[in-house]
Amino acid sequence: MKYHVWIAKFSGLLLATLMSPVVLAAEGIEVVTAEGKVTVEGTVGKSEKQVHSKSIVANGNVLATGSNSRAVVRVANDGFVVMGKDSKVELTASTKEKPGFFKQISGIVYYAINSIKGKQRAVEVRTATTTIGIRGTRFMVTETDDNKEIGMRKGEISITNEAGGDFEIHQQGVKDEFEAYKQEGMAAMEQNRKEFEAYKDQTQKEFVEFKKAFSLSADRMATFDGNRVVEKPLSEDSKKNMESFEDYAETWLRKVHD
Repeated sequence: MKYHVWIAKFSGLLLATLMSPVVLAAEGIEVVTAEGKVTVEGTVGKSEKQVHSKSIVANGNVLATGSNSRAVVRVANDGFVVMGKDSKVELTASTKEKPGFFKQISGIVYYAINSIKGKQRAVEVRTATTTIGIRGTRFMVTETDDNKEIGMRKGEISITNEAGGDFEIHQQGVKDEFEAYKQEGMAAMEQNRKEFEAYKDQTQKEFVEFKKAFSLSADRMATFDGNRVVEKPLSEDSKKNMESFEDYAETWLRKVHD
């Protein structure tokens, strides 16, 4: 009889041991799919090892993709991060004490973040010069040597200058207005072109602001050159890049509650 009880207890322990990776996946950071060379390294020691689909990654580690590589990462209950080629991100999931944050070191990364509920603190994305506050949204961050920009797909984010001083923000809404203006007819457009040019110059001057932080909403983007920011409608190239990320990660992005 005691023998059978011991076997039952052992079986229960074995079952719990076998199930433990599933528990970790639900609460931690999981690479749900990966293509090409995807590696993980600690923030201390810099020891690097390759990871594959269904790998569990320790909180606070750095994930990196090589050329022709990409990955989808689920970060606990915060949401999903879709990494493009030659990208590097430090991932830290939210806890009761601290908000989650993603430190994007390089590359192009698409973020799909769950809505914040109750007293949960907002997740942040950090780059070398900005902190991005998130509340249930989807956006793409490009952090390369020749291009630094943020493109919004859905929702709203706040962007704070962490490099010192204020942003010099140039808002471009004139192109959209001009396209609408053209719909009134080519003849009317030609007749009033000088009037419109004067209006455009005035509008551009009026939309230069100096702020430590600003908000970015759906279908808008911001490009950065030091403290100079150009805020404008989302470009066609950015839309195509986002669609590529969304197609690749479609299965998992359906699970985002934003």
